[in-house]
Amino acid sequence: MVSIIPRSWIDWTVDTAESFGLIGLFIVSATEAALQPVPPDLLTWPMSLGASSASEVMAIVIIATVGSVLGSLAGYWIGSAAGDMVLARYVSETTMSRLESMVNKHGELGVFFAALGPVPFKALAWTAGAGSMPLRSFVFSGTVGRFLRFAIPAFAIWHYGDAALDWFTPFRFLIISLIGVILMAPVVKWLRADDNF
Repeated sequence: MVSIIPRSWIDWTVDTAESFGLIGLFIVSATEAALQPVPPDLLTWPMSLGASSASEVMAIVIIATVGSVLGSLAGYWIGSAAGDMVLARYVSETTMSRLESMVNKHGELGVFFAALGPVPFKALAWTAGAGSMPLRSFVFSGTVGRFLRFAIPAFAIWHYGDAALDWFTPFRFLIISLIGVILMAPVVKWLRADDNF
C-alpha cells in the first residue's frame, strides 16, 4: 500500500504528525483506519526507536491502538452506509474478495488476522460494516489485533534498534499473524460459548 501512495503525501503526513507527537500519532492512526492511506507504522516505528523507556513505548502503542480502533468505527459506519459502492471505488476486487471471505467465513478470527497483518485497516472496517458484522465482535478482535500489530514491532525496535527495522517484512508479519490466530482461536471459542460475543 505504501508504494502506491505519493511520496510527497507520505512525507507531509509524517512530518506534520511528528511535530505534534502523540497527538499526531493518534490523528494519523484514526484517519488511516477510516479514510487516508498513510499507515501509522511510519510514525510508531521511529517514535519507538527514539523512546527512552518501556513506558514511553507502551504509550506509543496504546495511542496508536486507540486511535486506530476509534477511527475504524468511522470506517465501519462508512461501510454500513455506503457499503459496496465505497469498497468498489477504493479497494481492488481481489482485496475485497479476501476481506469479505475473512469477515464472513472466519468472523472474529478473520478480523483479528487482518488487523494484526499488513492489511489497510480502513478496508477491513468498511468490509465489516458493509457485511453487518456485529460491532462488538469487530471492536474486540480489531483492538487485540491492532494492539499486537503495534506492540510487537515497537518493543522489538526499542530493544534491538535498527536491526529490528530490517527484520519486519510483510512475510514475517504474515507469520506473526498466523501464530496470533492460532493463539487467539481458543479465546474466541470461549467467548462464543459463553455468549459474551
